[in-house]
Amino acid sequence: MSEEKSSKVKKSIILSGLVGTGGLFVAKALGLVYSIPFSAILQSDAYMSYYGTAYRIYSYILNVFTAGFPFAISTLVARYTVKSDSKALMTIKKISLMAMLVTGTAGMLLMLLLSGMLANLIAPGEDVTIMATVLRVLAIAIFFVPLLSAFRGFYQGRKEMQEYAFSQAFEQLFRVAFLLSTAYLAVYVMGRERKLALYLAVLSTSVAAVAGLLQIFVFDRRKYPEIVKEAEGQTTATRAQNKLIREFISLAIPYLLVAILGYADDIFNSVILPLGLRIYGYTQSDMNVILSAFNYVGTKLTAIPMILAPGFTSALIPHIASSLAEKDNRKVASNVYDCLDTVLYVGLPVAFAIFLYAEDAYHLLFYTKDVAASSNVIRWIWLEGFMGTIAPIVTNIMMTLGLRKSVLKRLTICLVIKAAIMIPLIMLVGYPGTVLATVISYGYLVLFNLHEISKSFSISFRKVGIILLRTAIGVAIMAGVCFGLKAIGLNSVNTGRLLGLLKVFINLVLTFGVYLLITYFMKVPQMVFHRQFRLIRKK
Repeated sequence: MSEEKSSKVKKSIILSGLVGTGGLFVAKALGLVYSIPFSAILQSDAYMSYYGTAYRIYSYILNVFTAGFPFAISTLVARYTVKSDSKALMTIKKISLMAMLVTGTAGMLLMLLLSGMLANLIAPGEDVTIMATVLRVLAIAIFFVPLLSAFRGFYQGRKEMQEYAFSQAFEQLFRVAFLLSTAYLAVYVMGRERKLALYLAVLSTSVAAVAGLLQIFVFDRRKYPEIVKEAEGQTTATRAQNKLIREFISLAIPYLLVAILGYADDIFNSVILPLGLRIYGYTQSDMNVILSAFNYVGTKLTAIPMILAPGFTSALIPHIASSLAEKDNRKVASNVYDCLDTVLYVGLPVAFAIFLYAEDAYHLLFYTKDVAASSNVIRWIWLEGFMGTIAPIVTNIMMTLGLRKSVLKRLTICLVIKAAIMIPLIMLVGYPGTVLATVISYGYLVLFNLHEISKSFSISFRKVGIILLRTAIGVAIMAGVCFGLKAIGLNSVNTGRLLGLLKVFINLVLTFGVYLLITYFMKVPQMVFHRQFRLIRKK
């Protein structure tokens, strides 16, 4: 990317967010594509359930021990970049790497200690040993991934979103290549049990993290000397190290608490959901199908719209932090609007596509012994994908704006609401109760946080509401088009995989084409991207 284009990305929160999301999209798309051969290698709803559940536990522990620190690093780097204090930037980098080393080690040890107990809660009988081994192998990654996050957070604060995006994609590509090659060799060349493929799959996370560290270290060797050179020529006083450490902790701790509360869904769906399903009366076979859909397939599919949250959060923090440092409230409001508008316009139709193409996803991508039951689970999960996209964005806007106490209070209430109603709702309606509990608790969180942002910063969300309404109309028409095309045969049912993939692709292109056309005539993309798009250009 040229210097001119790079500069434009750094100045625009929309471009920064889309670049950051682009890298994550490539990473998640790779994760979705590898599911086709990986599901064929495992050929087990139970193993897929253990794989997905283990990753949800890993994600929660990783987020608890590291989530606050990359955000704190990014915020501090953005703040002292604006102040042209390069010596402070060098100190921040040292502090962040040391902090990630300590927290990564602590997180790894905790997951190792908890692996046996968690395995007994999740897996039945003889499979407890398999589940415990999966958790122990995956725990190794918690040592390496935080170090990688420290580097990413540093250059995120420098608005180097191209590297942030490339790093995500590179790590995932390496992981997929290692996972598929070793799993295939183990099962089809060496003739080993399929559980070895499961162990190699979770080991791939650690291997990819090490590869990612090497890649970003090369980037750092190229970029960091610029900061060192600026620091050598700096004549102004720098921020003292002890004060930077206090700032770092004061920023990281609230984010850490937010992570403990905000990522609790991983624990709900990996530990509490199986308990609720047993109480409802599902058989172990049915539970394997449901948990595989929730914790493996559902996680893969909802990750597509949900990448907008980390993608735009990565852009949001340095932009709003810079605007606050410059005391430019108008720019702060503009950044908030741009972030919410773009996420709604892109996130809602992408999340709803999970509902529209649930059955096709199983015919084309994933293994299950019960397509009908698994598809029904996924049709509910699209709501979790949408709420899991919007809620983190609004939460991080609150955090970046300095409304941390309110965020922690509301996240606690949100968590209590979900904990109180999840099992009763599962007992009442079955597995959809999990999704309903998420919608109710997250709905409370989003609405009350937006109300406080509006009140504290005099930001009106009327235009955001208009965009949401028009986007919803576009999504409703999109659904009608999709089902109409399926009715005339553009679906994957009762056809080969390649032909089915072609039919679904045509359906997808036409469906989203109609969505873009309808919203264009309602002037939604013009409002979101601040550009006057023309379907036909005059000579």
